[in-house]
Amino acid sequence: MSPVLLYVAGMVGSFVGFHYLSEALVDSAVVIGRRLGLSEAVTGATLAAAGTSAPEFGSSLFSVLLGHPDVGLGTIVGSAVYNVTVIPGLAAVLAGPLLLNREVYIRDVLFYILALGLVLGALMDGVVERWEALLWVAAYVAYVLVMKRSGGSVLEDEEAPGWSVGKAVAVGSAAVIGIGVLSEVLVRSTVGLCDSLGVSEATVSVLVNAAGTSVPDTMASLHAAKRGLGSMAVSNAVGSNTFDLLVCLGVPLSLVPRLVVKERIYSSAAFLLGCVVALWLLSKDGDLKPWEGIVLLSAYAGFVAFTLLWGGGG
Repeated sequence: MSPVLLYVAGMVGSFVGFHYLSEALVDSAVVIGRRLGLSEAVTGATLAAAGTSAPEFGSSLFSVLLGHPDVGLGTIVGSAVYNVTVIPGLAAVLAGPLLLNREVYIRDVLFYILALGLVLGALMDGVVERWEALLWVAAYVAYVLVMKRSGGSVLEDEEAPGWSVGKAVAVGSAAVIGIGVLSEVLVRSTVGLCDSLGVSEATVSVLVNAAGTSVPDTMASLHAAKRGLGSMAVSNAVGSNTFDLLVCLGVPLSLVPRLVVKERIYSSAAFLLGCVVALWLLSKDGDLKPWEGIVLLSAYAGFVAFTLLWGGGG
């Protein structure tokens, strides 16, 4: 097998693995959330979001450790755009209209906008300092504390497996470890493929890796939407983005004193802000209809065109 095919096989194999591990993660999150008396949206925005963001965290961590930070940064930014367009868009089209808890949803979006503001502010000068990365992590800790104090209806899901909390934690932990291993395979395969073909690591990461590592988030949200858990489906996507930006970037980048960021990745992050505004305008009435899902999917198509034609990925 040629090296290029080997690298492609490594990437595709990682994506397939993410797919099969995602359902175990969301089931574990639902069981734990229900046993702890957490609300549907809180479970989606914290436990499920953190668990299904393991691929992004792994790719970001290993990209820094292996000396290819553009892979991790591009994956996170591209994944963020994917999460606020494709995930709620597909959920609305396939299982819509999605009914949202407006109070909880507004809270999630406001925290996400704060997270995006922190990241965009740091990227503006093209350098991320260690203290900025640590600030992102601290902001996520504050987010979790607010979640614990929030109200909302207690999670009810009769389709969830009747596991004990201990089994749910064990299954979820095993799935996260598996995703972490696959994330290293993904980063190494991406670097090898880009070197072999002479293409930008950032562009490939923004488009290909971002979509691939978002498979768990996609499947988790679709799984929740088909169960009638509309708030969890959308909160998982928004909460996942908050976790991605503040933790999946913050923790790995805090391991180095400073990181120089490619200017064009900032343009992709700016495009992300427009997508967040679009999601907010479409869903502010408390639901997300199928036709509104199509609008979000079209926005992602525009992002792909922007990246390919104007080099938004790097």
